[in-house]
Amino acid sequence: MNNTVKFLSLLILLAITFVIAMISGISDISVVEMLKSLFSNSDGNTYTIINQIRFPRVVLAIVAGAGLAVSGCVFQGVLRNPLADPFTLGISGGAAFGASIGFSFGITKLSWIFLPLLGFGGALLSVCLVYVLNMKKEFDSNSMILSGVVASYIFSSAVMLVFSISSSDRLYSAFMWLMGNLSFFDERLLPSVTIFVILGIIVLCLLGNVINIISLGNEKSNSLGINTAKTVKYIFFLSSLITAFIVSCCGVIGFVGLMIPHITRIFVGNNNKILMPFSAVVGAVFLLLCDTLGRTVIAPVEIPIGVITGITGGTFFVFLLLKRRKN
Repeated sequence: MNNTVKFLSLLILLAITFVIAMISGISDISVVEMLKSLFSNSDGNTYTIINQIRFPRVVLAIVAGAGLAVSGCVFQGVLRNPLADPFTLGISGGAAFGASIGFSFGITKLSWIFLPLLGFGGALLSVCLVYVLNMKKEFDSNSMILSGVVASYIFSSAVMLVFSISSSDRLYSAFMWLMGNLSFFDERLLPSVTIFVILGIIVLCLLGNVINIISLGNEKSNSLGINTAKTVKYIFFLSSLITAFIVSCCGVIGFVGLMIPHITRIFVGNNNKILMPFSAVVGAVFLLLCDTLGRTVIAPVEIPIGVITGITGGTFFVFLLLKRRKN
């Protein structure tokens, strides 16, 4: 099976997953009712559920899954480390710190815009910290990962400090957001987040061959005419912005950027020009399935999506570890 057929098959799988997510929930809706609600201006509960609740959430899950998966591919490629992802580089930790301040001090109650702004600001703060720590080291991969781990620990400790001085009635919402939850998302942010993330994914996919060369090492990439330090800086910053946009809206969703590239490599190999678009679709399908499972398996209680991705990702890497030991 060639890559074109594989990619078309993935797109069909994504379309099927989209339909399943749209019709599944506390109120079961038929495919015909779903299509009528999407493509006609009608009134009633079904129209409200489909267009105002499920559709924005499903689109966000697709965009977030694709963006996190591609960012994971980029980080693993340019840093030449299979364990690099937004968590490793401290981006998620920074966003968690910004959001925790908003929840703990009641800032998020003032307006719907403050939660994503604080999350995005915290993520940018973490990116800037990693950036500053690596300016004099020409963005060496080992130094960047170490800086990301340091930033992650700093912001995690800061989150615990904020929680320790906060009132208990404000902590529940904060914990739910920190576990990854699409229900906190305001649909007014959907157009801007979708446009930026999709454009960022397209740019990164077009840089697939450049990332392939960078993954060969600094000496080889420099000999091929690429300013490695400068290129890594720009690619790292764009991937970090994509992650920051997603995490500021969805909360901390782990393992997508780490696990999806590994799964996709099994089917298409290590060529980032092919790997990244495939990972985008696989990540979209995966996160959409996780969100659908989280809001239906014990409905009306909703399981945070980050809990499901964490369990799935942890199980996946335990399986890989056991498989390698057996081999």
